[in-house]
Amino acid sequence: MITLTLAMLRSFVADRVAAILTLVAPLAFFSLIALFYRHLEATDGFRFEIAVVDESGSADARLFAEAMQSCAMQRVHVSEVRESEPGIHGVLATVHIPNGFSRSDPRVRVEAASPLPGASDAALQLVNAANARAFAVDLPAVTVQVISLNGMLVRGSAAGIALIFIMFSSASIASRSLGDDASGLQDRLRSLGISAAASTAARIVAISIIAWCQLVLTLAWAALAFQLVPGSVMALTCASFIAAVTSAAFFVALAALCGSRARFVAIAPVITLVLSALSGSMIPRILLPTSIASVGGWLFPAWAIDACSAAIDGRFDGRSIGLLTAMSVVSTLVALFVARRSVRG
Repeated sequence: MITLTLAMLRSFVADRVAAILTLVAPLAFFSLIALFYRHLEATDGFRFEIAVVDESGSADARLFAEAMQSCAMQRVHVSEVRESEPGIHGVLATVHIPNGFSRSDPRVRVEAASPLPGASDAALQLVNAANARAFAVDLPAVTVQVISLNGMLVRGSAAGIALIFIMFSSASIASRSLGDDASGLQDRLRSLGISAAASTAARIVAISIIAWCQLVLTLAWAALAFQLVPGSVMALTCASFIAAVTSAAFFVALAALCGSRARFVAIAPVITLVLSALSGSMIPRILLPTSIASVGGWLFPAWAIDACSAAIDGRFDGRSIGLLTAMSVVSTLVALFVARRSVRG
């Protein structure tokens, strides 16, 4: 038994890259989660971003907007914008100053879309403090209409959680394909006249279909059970399809670059977890530290989440769709190139 144990350990350390990644992966993933928790706990960490939209343009409205900015607290940041999409780009609440606003009849509309409790209360306290600072306390109290925009977390997690499982399933199928190739599958296919490029393309198509079914079923369940009805079915179909193809092509390309199943099995889970943690699949990017969220915004799962979330809102996110398309094309070309080179070698 000792001899067999030593043989297994020698086999494990034979591929140093795979061995190192296996041991370092828990450290890397724990560091990401720890940074997230430290960000929430720090006094200068997570902040409520509140946008002020002045639709009136009056002198009183200007005084009120300036007072809101001056009343901002350590964890509450106020910025004045012309337009705002609540829940997008870190805005957790939007204070609209409507036409006809005046100090004698102060009325505002607060749209809250926070993944954490307290955003509405913070916005209301800020509105009352700004009214008192701008117009003195003996004037009428400000009238606030609060509109809760629900679904921020559910909307993002519908695609995000599905993408985690899509990436794991894509990696699993790609790993199985490497095992089949090691058993001589490619040689048998070539004897039948099927090229390595054709085999690689078939794998990407098959994995894409499976991944798309996973994503569609998750989104359909979100609509049925959680009333997350898409505003644009065509945009959501396009976004989910290209997201599935991108995931499939990426992991097939990664498997081809790894070359061996042992190395891919060690690398793929690390890549999947890192992509999930940074892109917002596990933790919404709005809650992540800015440094991490900015990096995560350049990963393909983040583009997929943004594209699907926009489609649920009824918008077509051309930027995210374009980036996903480019990523899928590049990954497919890499996979095909490596497949052809392995045959020549």
